[in-house]
Amino acid sequence: MKPLVIQTESLPQKCSDWLAERAELHVCPQDSLRFKELLPKATGLVIRTYTNVDRELLDRATSLQVVGRAGVGVDNINVQYCKEKNIAVVHTPNANTESVVEFVLTTMFDTLRNIHPVTSGVDQETWSALRDASMTQKEFTETTLGIIGFGKIGSRLGKLAKTLGFRVFFHDLLKKTNTYGCEQTPLHNVLSSSDIVSIHVDGRTENKHLCDKQFFSQMKNDALFINAARGFMVDAYALHEHLARHKTARAILDVHDPEPITAGYPLLGTPNATLFPHVASKTKTASINMGWVVKDVVAVLSGQAPKFQVKT
Repeated sequence: MKPLVIQTESLPQKCSDWLAERAELHVCPQDSLRFKELLPKATGLVIRTYTNVDRELLDRATSLQVVGRAGVGVDNINVQYCKEKNIAVVHTPNANTESVVEFVLTTMFDTLRNIHPVTSGVDQETWSALRDASMTQKEFTETTLGIIGFGKIGSRLGKLAKTLGFRVFFHDLLKKTNTYGCEQTPLHNVLSSSDIVSIHVDGRTENKHLCDKQFFSQMKNDALFINAARGFMVDAYALHEHLARHKTARAILDVHDPEPITAGYPLLGTPNATLFPHVASKTKTASINMGWVVKDVVAVLSGQAPKFQVKT
């Protein structure tokens, strides 16, 4: 008899099809009646970003053996309680490194180079005005990038930025030996010295509102702030206040707390904040890489060792 597995959010079809050949697969969202009916019988659960695997869910999942997170972070899974209940948690830690780094670099470059396109025939005065408006104050070799968190994504970003000529400072809780020419330095120095600050720390609870009023007060008044890591790391009210006070400061945010953004979100409509709907990992390659978490789900259900199991 095939194991019963519930998939709560979309995966690439090829990954779902592969899983369906090896399990009795049911695709249904967490808030559906079908999910509630099937959960006590499910041996596997495959989720992405918006399924909350908390104690209440786990207590109802009396047959569950494994939770597969198609992605890197497991903030939406009570990993400790899974351990207590002998439920394996597997994920895809390397799946979206390149896509997130590409997002940071692409949006960073677009913001740094304030280039205005020509959309119609213009006279000489307008032509000159467009050229003047596109003036960029610093080239890459004159710009300092500060990276908070130098793990897989942060270090990859640092390596590429250094190759492009940026000076790169980073802060990490661990002493790093392979820095790709980037300079490890205390947090306050990263914030005060950098023209761009990009956040790439992990999802531990201690990092909630890491980027608070004090954090932003240490940054340059015209610095660009980027968060493509986790929404809860940023105190949105503190960032709004910082951006309102410093009109030349800018922010790029791909992740938010909560998601989706509601009408009362403090950064909504802030002129110097650019908001994206959690799209940094939205490349076809990254999506497929994350979807293959199903292989580790099947490995656990088959009594084999998974490739990427979350440790507590």
